Amino acid sequence: MINFEEINNNLDNKGFHFFEDIRKSLDVSEIAELIKNEMGDKSFKEGSVGHKKLLMKIPYYSKLKEFLYLKAKNDFRFKGSDSEYLVSRKVDPGNAKEKYRAHFDSHLFTLVVPLKIPDSGTNCGELIYVPNLRENPSSEISNLLTKIYYKKYASKEGIDNLSRIKKVHENDFKDYKPILFRGNTFLHTNKGVSSDASSYRLTCLSHFYDPYENFGIGRLLRAFRKR
Repeated sequence: MINFEEINNNLDNKGFHFFEDIRKSLDVSEIAELIKNEMGDKSFKEGSVGHKKLLMKIPYYSKLKEFLYLKAKNDFRFKGSDSEYLVSRKVDPGNAKEKYRAHFDSHLFTLVVPLKIPDSGTNCGELIYVPNLRENPSSEISNLLTKIYYKKYASKEGIDNLSRIKKVHENDFKDYKPILFRGNTFLHTNKGVSSDASSYRLTCLSHFYDPYENFGIGRLLRAFRKR
């Protein structure tokens, strides 16, 4: 069982919550292989069969989604549909294209489930994050303007500069604990996966409730990714 009161308090006060090791609930290697085969040589895949299978196998997922939808409506006045945006992300050793691209999500909540994490290597795509760095955007205009402002931290030098004034967290996911966070107030990025890493890195990201899903910048970026 999971404690929704604890989750709620952590999201409100810390901006994130960790769950227990996902390997206690399911065989991550089987699902990782399924998603890897679906993806081929791509780095991203939306709504993969393997990702959906993963969510069905997580014992608490259905109730968690219900909780997040109610929280979105009650705490953030969300008026959209009970939907989710699923993305699987695979990074091969030596691939540095996506590293240090610090950003906020457009969605209110993001769940990251680690499925394949390199056992060894200089870097394994560690998640770097600063919770509650901005307020919840009051409009798409404020969302866009603050996203542009914080782009100055979208590099290693930028993260180093930010660490001088804010606490910057880092997590390598080697404990296979999924993280749920407040997507649009939580600045986050990843290190690269170094060429000496023992394997590829695969995570599944579930995004919940974009307040500006019909006309926001997030929708444009998602459409661009589909090209």
